[in-house]
Amino acid sequence: MTVVSYSRILPIEGTFNFRDLGGYPTLDGRRTRWRTMYRADALHRLSPAGVQSVVQLGVRSVVDLRYPAECEQSPCMLGIDTQIEIQPIPLFENPQRPADGSVPELDTIYRVIVDTRQSQLVAVLEALASADSLPSVVNCTAGKDRTGVVIAVLLSVLGVEQKAIAADYAMSGPLLLESPVGEEVRTRIAERGGDPLLANRLLVSPPEYMERLLSYVDETYGGAEALVTRAGLSAQHIASLREALLE
Repeated sequence: MTVVSYSRILPIEGTFNFRDLGGYPTLDGRRTRWRTMYRADALHRLSPAGVQSVVQLGVRSVVDLRYPAECEQSPCMLGIDTQIEIQPIPLFENPQRPADGSVPELDTIYRVIVDTRQSQLVAVLEALASADSLPSVVNCTAGKDRTGVVIAVLLSVLGVEQKAIAADYAMSGPLLLESPVGEEVRTRIAERGGDPLLANRLLVSPPEYMERLLSYVDETYGGAEALVTRAGLSAQHIASLREALLE
């Protein structure tokens, strides 16, 4: 039998948090497929070599969760001279930033997403369930918070164990803290009059943050599948996601 080994963290030139979501165990004994679903930070920094690396992965679509202004100012490089479809599905239309430069708690941000952005969560899952959309990349600016919540919901719907979801989320912080993404966050906070050192609160990703969110979803909605079903995701879409992303 041939054993194939895959790397979870992919060194795509111009990214700092590009990861494969394959190999995670589910509660029914299956696993997520390798080289089928990816998560990433913003893709506007991709070098020509980075673009080719993503093309060689066979990626067919990108779901971009960034604000419309972010997409306009820093367009995804995969939308240039490739056949990859870029699907902008912003979780928020405009930045929700305190005027005083203060840093919101991540627990609060995550609950706001699952409580008030359910139609956007459904739109992302429907896009991923569409024929010919996979392999796909879901990304935002850092690939940690907006992407983190969306991927947590997706993995939970697939039946991935909660500890594995939290561990996947936790990988982002160490990749971002010393990256140019971290420096950009510090600069933006300073420009708004805040303390740039507070950026570290936004860049970390302890697993307990995601464990708390998933527990909240369980207690409030009866789980991620119940959440998205109530918000309008069809049973057929869920079945299609499981068929395509599990083995």
